[in-house]
Amino acid sequence: MKIESFWNALKLSTNPKLIFVCLGNICRSPFAQMKFEQLLQQSEVKRKHEFIIQSGGFIHQKDVRIHPMTERALLEEQIPIERIEQHFPRRLRKHKEDLLDATALIVMAQSHRDIQMPAKYRDKTILLSAIALDGKEIDIPDPALIENFEEYKQIMQKITDYLKTFIKLLEEKGF
Repeated sequence: MKIESFWNALKLSTNPKLIFVCLGNICRSPFAQMKFEQLLQQSEVKRKHEFIIQSGGFIHQKDVRIHPMTERALLEEQIPIERIEQHFPRRLRKHKEDLLDATALIVMAQSHRDIQMPAKYRDKTILLSAIALDGKEIDIPDPALIENFEEYKQIMQKITDYLKTFIKLLEEKGF
């Protein structure tokens, strides 16, 4: 999805449905979902539009709820533990109705769009960085195997920065 198509799709949607997507839905995408929900609540955009915000992944996560460092990073972002505990990884291939209904599928890396995403949904897929950087695509690395929390948090901060820019652009565009 080109950046112009993304903004047009949002404008044409009464209740835009955005799904943040990564591989396992335990690190980047749930962080992005909950942080975006928080930022949206603090924004004028929330008063004008009712966004539907979800997250999902491509691989099956057995006996995993959310990555412990994602939980820690979300708590540091003042996301309530009750909200974090509501998250359970969703394998999007089992939720095709959500993929069909989505206004946009916001991925963290080009491989999510180009390899993991089924071809019929790629026309509504865009990288988070492309939204914040006017079409420029920069992958957000998978932090799942990072053991140092400060390094892990740097990736989550990049997601936060992109989301803040996204909210600012929504406000500037009159959403």
